[in-house]
Amino acid sequence: MGIAAGALLLASACRPGTPPVHVVSIRAEPGALAGPLVEAGLDAAALESAARDALAGAGFRLGEGKRPHQARVDVVGIRFVPGPPGGVARVETAVLLELVPADGVDGTAVRETAAGAATLAAGPAEAWRSALALGARGAAEALALATAEDAKPTGAVVRDLGADDARVRRHAVRVAGERRAREAVPALVERLRDPEPEVAHLAVGALGQIRDPRAVGPLIDLSQRGDGGMALALVRIIGDIGGPEAKGYLLTLEAGHPEPRVRAAARDALAELRARDAEAGRVAGK
Repeated sequence: MGIAAGALLLASACRPGTPPVHVVSIRAEPGALAGPLVEAGLDAAALESAARDALAGAGFRLGEGKRPHQARVDVVGIRFVPGPPGGVARVETAVLLELVPADGVDGTAVRETAAGAATLAAGPAEAWRSALALGARGAAEALALATAEDAKPTGAVVRDLGADDARVRRHAVRVAGERRAREAVPALVERLRDPEPEVAHLAVGALGQIRDPRAVGPLIDLSQRGDGGMALALVRIIGDIGGPEAKGYLLTLEAGHPEPRVRAAARDALAELRARDAEAGRVAGK
């Protein structure tokens, strides 16, 4: 996807009347520039400039606005790649961009990382600068997808859970969980078998955020398909969702799972579930 396409997606995916994301500040992380970048004459200002250009190109507004965000930029990877015999070497960078709501209310932080590469034909300084710019552009385009998903109505988010693009599915999972969208539960259950492991992992967390009992059975199935580590990871989520099916499963784990850690986790989750049930009964009886 090109910069123009990313900007178009950001603009077209917003709810009617939703103001665009405004980036009010851009800050390079301390220590973001490793030795080769510094030796090439780059500094924090150059990194911030690359991020600013990339965000503007991806459709973000710079300056004050109704959806103010702060951006941070970091270089999380660099590599020198020797060229073939008689050829030209190249340099590669991995650039991370993060957007954080400046008001602490309008959503949560989103971050994306993308790689950029350039040959050394034009010299080290220009090569590193070009690689940084390309990495920042890729990260900004990915952030455009993320903020576009944040602006969509929940029905559109649910539809995006089945999108062909794994990046769109990933952000749809995140948004559905943040909104605790119960209508997204069936589609999130489908994502537990997503071909992209990160999407499947995020779907587990989203179902834990929503806490709909319909998710308990599929999460139990998932825990039984894995090893003891899988069961241990899911015990807390299943207990947090609660309900008769969750309680029955936790009782089974507590009584007979071969892993002591899983039995202990099930016992703790059961204790918390029973305490919540008792509190709910007390409140209802008032």
